[in-house]
Amino acid sequence: MVGKGFFGRGIVSCSSAAALGAIVACAPTADSFRPAPAAPAFRATSDTFLQITAQGAGPIGTATPYSSKAILANLPGYDTGHVTIGLETSTPDALVLFKEAYGGRIQVLHILGSGNRITQIHGVTHHVVGPAGERPGMSFREAGTDPSTCRIGTDLWLGMAICRSRGAPNVTLTYSFQGEAAMSTSLPSRAVLDTGMLQRIIWTPPS
Repeated sequence: MVGKGFFGRGIVSCSSAAALGAIVACAPTADSFRPAPAAPAFRATSDTFLQITAQGAGPIGTATPYSSKAILANLPGYDTGHVTIGLETSTPDALVLFKEAYGGRIQVLHILGSGNRITQIHGVTHHVVGPAGERPGMSFREAGTDPSTCRIGTDLWLGMAICRSRGAPNVTLTYSFQGEAAMSTSLPSRAVLDTGMLQRIIWTPPS
């Protein structure tokens, strides 16, 4: 997938099975980098697979080595693969954590690392909840994000609002917009900001 879809501006190869409800494009084109409708945010709490907190995503955190074996040892019932994702200024390879559920293979996390260390964990489905109750698919207003913590994205994240979760200082939220605001070089008005759609919940190790 390429573009600001439900999983953010990530790039997923056609050989990677699309997650349930994901919007997939098999060729990176200029038109791909546009926001796409997000899935409904509100699901029962029993649909929550993992919670991202200041410590990590569920049982995965700073003490977990960056390897499929170590990650799956902490998360039985999941599977891993590889995916290329779009960050603000780069398109790195990441581990993708899958869960078989609801008749599909759902992408739950994108995990980045350097050497043996996890450097970022991205929650990319509404089945992941953030430290203040945020879920991908929620609007900015629904998530209760503080506008004063936000900045406008650049490069591959142009037009996105990059904000801090009110539940943890080391958790970042990325929001996409529709219309003209989707390519803005400055944060939109509060009325437009409130309509932003949460794409990713991003954990980095506490400093």
